[in-house]
Amino acid sequence: MLMRPYQIVAAERILEKIKAAQNSKTKSQNGGYIWHTTGSGKTLTSFKSATLAKELEGVSKVLFVVDRKDLDYQTMKEYDKFQKDCANSNTSTKILKEQLEDSNAKIIITTIQKLDKFVKSHLKGHAIFNEEVVMIFDECHRSQLGSMHQTITKAFKKYHLFGFTGTPIFAANCDKNNPLGTTEQKFGKCLHQYTIIDAIRDKNVLPFRVEYHNTIKAKEGIIDNKVRAVDEKTPFWIVGGSKKSLNAF
Repeated sequence: MLMRPYQIVAAERILEKIKAAQNSKTKSQNGGYIWHTTGSGKTLTSFKSATLAKELEGVSKVLFVVDRKDLDYQTMKEYDKFQKDCANSNTSTKILKEQLEDSNAKIIITTIQKLDKFVKSHLKGHAIFNEEVVMIFDECHRSQLGSMHQTITKAFKKYHLFGFTGTPIFAANCDKNNPLGTTEQKFGKCLHQYTIIDAIRDKNVLPFRVEYHNTIKAKEGIIDNKVRAVDEKTPFWIVGGSKKSLNAF
């Protein structure tokens, strides 16, 4: 299993953050996020980060959290390719609970929905909440910026939180109605980036080939008008429209 230089650097940065937090005796931290473009091998990077993190003294579990069931299965298949039976997946919250209580289950792959459900069913507490846990969120620009993220991080008392994404949310493209904000606000600073430009330059992903085809012949000099219907599809319009509707009643 060969890793590319940017993957090695990303994994090393994650380990450095965990060790630094341990040395300073920080109980919980938003360690940061890895910005690697789609197709550049984020799964391999996360796998190596997880396998190295689980060997660190004091770390009880490494949780790799995805936001969809199909990604749960897909990630497990990929991890098995890298190293057979190195991780544990689950099909229910009951199995997840058993794995969290099993000292031999060091790497657990699960969905954010199952982890959220587990936390909510143990509001009075659970032993795992006081153990040192590394949490790696895949595609951290998506549902992790919701209420489930808050529920999970509030329950665990000693965690190291990291995210992987190919499209981070910045202030410029953040929904102003989302109180949870940007990727950096929820996961910490970017630890390493390898963008689509880098990947195309290194020939690690295929370049874009854009062609334009006119389907309608229009007269020259026509000024396009802004189409209101397009705006109505945006999250900003939907949220604003919902508020107006509620205020009307």
